[in-house]
Amino acid sequence: MSEAFFHDDMRWFLEHRVDWASLLRFQGRPQTSVEEEIQTYTAILETADQVCRGLEEQSRLHWHEEAELADGEVKVPLHIAQGYEQLRQAGLLCLPISPAYGGYGLPFLINTFYLEMLARANSSLMTIVGLQTGVAGDIERYGSEDIKQRYLPKLTSGEWQGSMDLTEPNAGSDLGSIVTRVTEDQGRFYVDGEKIFITNGGSQVHLVLARDAATFQKTRGTTLGLSLVLVPAFLPDGTRNRMRVTKVERKMGLHGSPTCAVEFDHAEGFILSRPGQGFRAMLDLMNSARLGVAAQALGVAQAAFEEALAYAKQRVQFDAPIIEQPLVKSMLTQMTINLQAARALLYRTAALVDRLEALRNFLSGEPSESHEALRRELGLLRQTVQLLTPLCKYYATEISNDVTRKAVQIHGGIGYMASSAVAHFHCDSIITTIYEGTSEIQASFALKEMSKGSLFTLFDQVVSDVQALRNSYLEESQRIEEIVDRWIRASLPSLLPDPRYALLNAKRLAEMVIDVVAAVELLHQANRSEGKRLAARSFLERRALAIEMGARRIQSGDARRLERYDKILGILTQPPSNPT
Repeated sequence: MSEAFFHDDMRWFLEHRVDWASLLRFQGRPQTSVEEEIQTYTAILETADQVCRGLEEQSRLHWHEEAELADGEVKVPLHIAQGYEQLRQAGLLCLPISPAYGGYGLPFLINTFYLEMLARANSSLMTIVGLQTGVAGDIERYGSEDIKQRYLPKLTSGEWQGSMDLTEPNAGSDLGSIVTRVTEDQGRFYVDGEKIFITNGGSQVHLVLARDAATFQKTRGTTLGLSLVLVPAFLPDGTRNRMRVTKVERKMGLHGSPTCAVEFDHAEGFILSRPGQGFRAMLDLMNSARLGVAAQALGVAQAAFEEALAYAKQRVQFDAPIIEQPLVKSMLTQMTINLQAARALLYRTAALVDRLEALRNFLSGEPSESHEALRRELGLLRQTVQLLTPLCKYYATEISNDVTRKAVQIHGGIGYMASSAVAHFHCDSIITTIYEGTSEIQASFALKEMSKGSLFTLFDQVVSDVQALRNSYLEESQRIEEIVDRWIRASLPSLLPDPRYALLNAKRLAEMVIDVVAAVELLHQANRSEGKRLAARSFLERRALAIEMGARRIQSGDARRLERYDKILGILTQPPSNPT
């Protein structure tokens, strides 16, 4: 296996695809040396690389060991507890949080690199660390100064961990169905209800999405009236709060990451943001988590690819290593190209998140009439990030499922054994297409953002990028422009009249958009080596055909396909009643 967790794609993107000078200026650090800043980030990631190498072996040896509930307390396997302590000692927790609260204030991009590396070493441990960072980030953004001072230092130091408590028995992706209540009593807030499938539910700090009791009936079924409540396991006076873990689930994978059912029995909490205004705060946390899951998926997929490549080189059949068989070689080549494409899309998005946050903070203290161009850029950035976030989560996780499945196939019967590393990677990968919103939900979210105009904003950026690449890659640039205009833009009129038909094609349209953006990003890397140039060209040629087929499929049909599906599935639909 390759030893480089901090790999060349990360290094190249860090050095060549981020405008660090303007980012530092927006952060109020215009005198900071870009070269020294990059050196600092590199040193941190190299430290993370060393720690991840040490974690990997223990993760593989103890993958089957599960978190459990003992005497009311959640117990993680020893290798998870020890791995967490190693990360804590190395200062590798909550990297983006401000130094004022014990963090490093690192860019989102750097944390994305780190989460991918950690997931490759130990995906269960990554869920704990990634969630802890997201929880701390929401507290930093929406908590009062008292709340930040009370909770952030212990989260950044690793003394406390965090969880995000959203899902309920009847409320998964449909947050309007949340019935957990938060009640105000003389200026204090109390939570009652049950949450399920809570990652790291035995943590000390819970961010709970709950419906305001005062407007419960009025807002039920909507995302109005929801509050994000910080519910600690122990209250500030040291007493245990009225909450408990009732169950730790058994799962196909991620055994070391506890997935819990949690009950709140008038547990006291502290409102983040304002009462009834928690949906926006929750979305920030969810969007961060979705990009974190994309990084997790890529880390797991990279581990599976490395394992499959090494096995194919040493496994001899018919007097030759199986990598010499054309079908196996083709499979491995597609795996690595797809990984590079998903990675490029995620890194681009993470860099845009950093620019968006820096620009938003920079403009927050400026008069409304100043920096008009930057304010326009901020609006476009917001649109682009809101579209790319679900696309990243969708693409990276689907690619991960595909890569890990192919890794099992390359190993043959050995890959199906319970002790097989690639089988473990596949089991860990499957959940990434499900939690933090399924792939179908991500495609639907992306479609919603496209309907607001973000697709055209993104296409304008793509065309601008392509123009900059024309001198070096004329044929490829012309092909991308043709794809955008001839196939994707031309497909939109077939979708706009009927929302049902648009939803039916949400995944198809999402994949078409992803393919274009990923192709441009791979083209930016084509001058790195002959292999990168060929990877970019191969991806473009293959996906151009898929885009054309997808467009023809969209343009040739309508919502009547749903009626055919009903007949194929044997679903009886109620005919419309005749007027009397």
